[in-house]
Amino acid sequence: MTDVPGDSVLGEGHVALVTGSTSGIGAETARNLAATGATVVVHGRDRTAGERLVAELPGDGHAFYAADYTDFDEVRGLADAVLADFDRLDCLVNNAGTWQGDRELVAVPGIDDGVELTFAINHLATFRLTNRLADRLAATGERRAEEAGERERGTDAGVDPARVVTVSSDLHRRAELDLDAVRGPGRMSGVGAYGLSKLANVLFTFELARRLPESVTANCCHPGVSPSTGLSRNGSLVAGLGWKLFGAVGRLTGTVDTAAESAETQTFLASSPEVATVTGEYFDDCEAVSPAAAAADRDAQRELWRASVEWLGLDEGEVVGAGGEPAPEA
Repeated sequence: MTDVPGDSVLGEGHVALVTGSTSGIGAETARNLAATGATVVVHGRDRTAGERLVAELPGDGHAFYAADYTDFDEVRGLADAVLADFDRLDCLVNNAGTWQGDRELVAVPGIDDGVELTFAINHLATFRLTNRLADRLAATGERRAEEAGERERGTDAGVDPARVVTVSSDLHRRAELDLDAVRGPGRMSGVGAYGLSKLANVLFTFELARRLPESVTANCCHPGVSPSTGLSRNGSLVAGLGWKLFGAVGRLTGTVDTAAESAETQTFLASSPEVATVTGEYFDDCEAVSPAAAAADRDAQRELWRASVEWLGLDEGEVVGAGGEPAPEA
């Protein structure tokens, strides 16, 4: 397991879902969580790679589920399969993401002219999956508290919530929320679209943390800079070559991270007792840090949530709405 601070609250009998985990940072995170003894659910599009990783993970009971994040029916199907096959979900790591060099559009139920692909995968699919799994996470958090009480009978065992960890990026600091920019034909692509999607990850996390019950926490993080991942595999040829060159130079100068190093913070957030009750925070290098001012904008958090519900065609019963925050109307 990667050298991250503290012990693990995950162990035998626990279940963790890591999206986008057939390679790169996601695969390293899956390996780390499997090393705790937990059952890991691996997700991706490449069945061969996914099943190979499952076979390599220590322990038993791990499983692979395929789902294309550009198809929201498949995203819901992924959630429903996990709900059907596992009676608990102790941790959800939203790691799946993409970087597109050219602008492409994805069909979205609530928008006639579609949504930019990077935003659809990095935010909307994550929003859809998390909300679908929220009740199971909440029930598992309550179950974890009961289990902790039984282990520590006669003592104050404290709370041990289930966790949602969403992988963002410090590139969110270069973005402002502009929902018009991701709708229909337009010029935004590449780093601009990616930064906006990563800002959406932080805005979503902060709003989610307010809405979830106390039995679930939600945090997000910057994973570091790791050109060795397949994040830019769908980008332009020039962008891909530039990213590889940056990685080669970075490895020589020590300014980039390996995939294993980039998995440290999300592993920490998923498993460390040090953050058992921490929620609604942005982390870098296993430390809570201030996000961009645009990410702390409460109105922007609500605006993104409302738009996500509307665009995905969800109704009130399909979204989280807790802590006095009413679920937005579809």
